[in-house]
Amino acid sequence: MTIPNAPAPTAENASRLPAEEARILSELATNPNETDSYFAVSKRWYKSWQKYVDEPLGGGGAAAAPRPGPIDNSDIIETDGRSLAVKEKNYLLVNQQIWKTLVEWYNGGPPVPRTFIILLLSHARDDDVTFIRLPKQASIRELYQKVCARTGVSQEKARIRDYYNMSKGQLLDPLSNKSLEESGLLMNRNILLEVEERGLAGLVNLGNTCYMNSAIQCLAHTSPIHEYFLRDHTHQGELARAFGELLKELWSSGTNAVAPRVFKTKVDKAAPEFIGHYQHDSHELLLALLTGLHQESDIVNVFQGQCKSSLVCPVCGETANTYEPFTSLSLPLPSTPTWSISLLSCLDEYLAQEPLGPDNMWLCPQCKEQRQANKKLDLWKLPEILVFQLKRFKTSKYFVKKIDTFVDFPVDELDLSKYVEKGESCLYELYAVSNHDGGIGLGHYTAYAKMIDDDNEWYCYDDSLVSPVHESEIVSSAAYLLFYRKRVGSDMDLS
Repeated sequence: MTIPNAPAPTAENASRLPAEEARILSELATNPNETDSYFAVSKRWYKSWQKYVDEPLGGGGAAAAPRPGPIDNSDIIETDGRSLAVKEKNYLLVNQQIWKTLVEWYNGGPPVPRTFIILLLSHARDDDVTFIRLPKQASIRELYQKVCARTGVSQEKARIRDYYNMSKGQLLDPLSNKSLEESGLLMNRNILLEVEERGLAGLVNLGNTCYMNSAIQCLAHTSPIHEYFLRDHTHQGELARAFGELLKELWSSGTNAVAPRVFKTKVDKAAPEFIGHYQHDSHELLLALLTGLHQESDIVNVFQGQCKSSLVCPVCGETANTYEPFTSLSLPLPSTPTWSISLLSCLDEYLAQEPLGPDNMWLCPQCKEQRQANKKLDLWKLPEILVFQLKRFKTSKYFVKKIDTFVDFPVDELDLSKYVEKGESCLYELYAVSNHDGGIGLGHYTAYAKMIDDDNEWYCYDDSLVSPVHESEIVSSAAYLLFYRKRVGSDMDLS
């Protein structure tokens, strides 16, 4: 492509200092009468001009850098003989007055006009409208870049649709190089931004089913459960099939809330104690669900650990060991008023040695007679997913009391190494919490869960409502069930 020769130096060109050129263009850039017509200028050429006007003057006021030659846009355009395309990222835009001034000073070209249009961007989750200003020759790919930069949404999660007459139209391809004009996006056209928010769907409360919703959300954000039930295979049992379908709905893009009616009927069939619309315990529901799923699949094994139970006869020192499986550890809380305790102190209390009562005597193999023994628990085999129940509900003959003691538990690193006999590294991290707020009978269950694909994002699941929550809010006196997953590289099998 031939570029016109530079104009012969005129008296005006020769007398204009670089600083004067910079001042004139700066004033033109802030001209309030700016139009929607812009021109692309080669970044390479423009940088040479900037160097010319920005570097300190030499002797006699001469520029330290040479004055650039004619404007050369040959490196930003390509042609297939039929149409002209502008190479992305190789140019910058100047308004029409700046372009005319540069051509007057330097000649060259060719001119690459970029006429702007305004698109009205609506957001799928709210009523906000954002004005997006782009050249009509800009590509759909550039539209995605502009929208994501303005909204803070990552390009991996952004989906933009034509929204003509406020009706969902064609989904625009984020990799397309078609121009806005070619795609039918003209001045003041509406477009819709949808954010792929997988795992951010709530659960409809079917009538006192917040206990179930809380437990389901914790399980839905359990990586092995999520991966297993979202595979494309058929689950044999009714409960497993219904649970798999529910998880697929929860993890579908664009879903706001799911009504788990079919799943509730399968739970009622597998565990009749949950029939009806009465308030129940999220821990009891969790255990019943894991039991039912275990009968229909092997995935529940990730929750199964073992404790070593030791009976010691103080008289002769005889010891007998048995190994008891568990899917959760139910930790006692002090019934006396205590402002704060730690999770590990609760675990210490759970594992502590205690004497068996006189009505629970042990036939000692060494003594050959009934003896009062001491019972001691130890962690023997730790599971991939470790669930703690904080026993906040104390039942007596006449009433049920809730214990609101604040339990301080680690979020990033739970180290259980000192509790195992072989001293292996046993590190866990928190990823979900089932919360209970309020008193007995009038309480409400919610859940906190960390996104599976982003370790820095926590969300609160309050039935149908889902909202971001800061990590500092996770540890609270409402915490009831704590879900921990093993850290990568941590040894779990201690047998």
